[in-house]
Amino acid sequence: MKIKTIFIAVLVVLITFLHYITTMGQIYYHIFYRELYFLPLILSGFWLGLRGGLITSLSITALYLPFTLMHWQSFSPEDFDKILEILLFNIVAAGLGFLSDRRKAEEKAKTEAERMAREQAESADRLKSDFLSIISHELRTPLVSIIGYNELLIDGIAGKLTEEQIDALKKIDTNSKKLLDLINSMIELSRLEAKSVELKEISVSDLIKEVESETKSLQEQSSINFLLRIEPNLPLLRTDSARLKVILKNLINNAVKFTEKGDVIVDVHRQDEGIEISVTDTGVGIAHEALQLIFEPFRQIESPLTRRHSGVGMGLYIVKKLVKILGGTVQVESKVGKGSIFHVRIPFNDNISSRTDI
Repeated sequence: MKIKTIFIAVLVVLITFLHYITTMGQIYYHIFYRELYFLPLILSGFWLGLRGGLITSLSITALYLPFTLMHWQSFSPEDFDKILEILLFNIVAAGLGFLSDRRKAEEKAKTEAERMAREQAESADRLKSDFLSIISHELRTPLVSIIGYNELLIDGIAGKLTEEQIDALKKIDTNSKKLLDLINSMIELSRLEAKSVELKEISVSDLIKEVESETKSLQEQSSINFLLRIEPNLPLLRTDSARLKVILKNLINNAVKFTEKGDVIVDVHRQDEGIEISVTDTGVGIAHEALQLIFEPFRQIESPLTRRHSGVGMGLYIVKKLVKILGGTVQVESKVGKGSIFHVRIPFNDNISSRTDI
């Protein structure tokens, strides 16, 4: 602001100097030299607002008026034009200054509204963190204890049980674990949304191998063949490794859940300006009309395997949410009875937002 003020002042002094030097007396009547005053007026109106514009206008009047009086020609039309020109200077300065102040006021109001919205979002984040803490401690912790004691009862630690008692305890166990899955999914989703994106260059091949190792127990519990196909010499990918790992684990868990026998194939290769990871299974498949529903929260497509391996329907919703945060896309191809293929594409560039809603 200070530099702009000095620049305008220099312009005014320079233009006035052109009027006052002796050789410029005749040129004064040429419109070009008189209209030069509009340049500092316009600049001061836009840059300094109404107050700055008026100060500049009054300064020009104080410098311009003596020169006009020096060349006064007994109320000739040209003299009246000069007086009107001084008035015009002030009107232009006031008008531009008013418009500039109004624009600045609107920008200030917009900035203030954005600040308040940001503060409200931060407050909501703090409330979410408090809510997660409450859920984690007040709900999950006692629920884990209930599941643990219930399993001890099923194992007969408190004495021999009848078939009816064992059946009842198994139902408690099933529903308790279903509730625990729901709580864990909500906590995981909220934590990953609230956490800022941590970008770093990673080796996709190494990350895939880590996921394979961490899902080893899942692979061993099933009769499914796991195949891993990784294109050699893949370039490093700048992304959030923690979120990408959650995406892959959820897709693998989903493939295992809905596949009784056959293969689960994880294929990693470069495509266009990014990396594509495809998870293929030979499971029950998904009907065409249900392909868009599977990414909605708490939605599961009814099938015998769904009833056998119950869940809360949050896995694929979390996948889509996190893929979008990483700036990528997820697509699915499926045929009923033939299996499904989930394609996740993550770009090399930083097309990432730390907070994204679907």
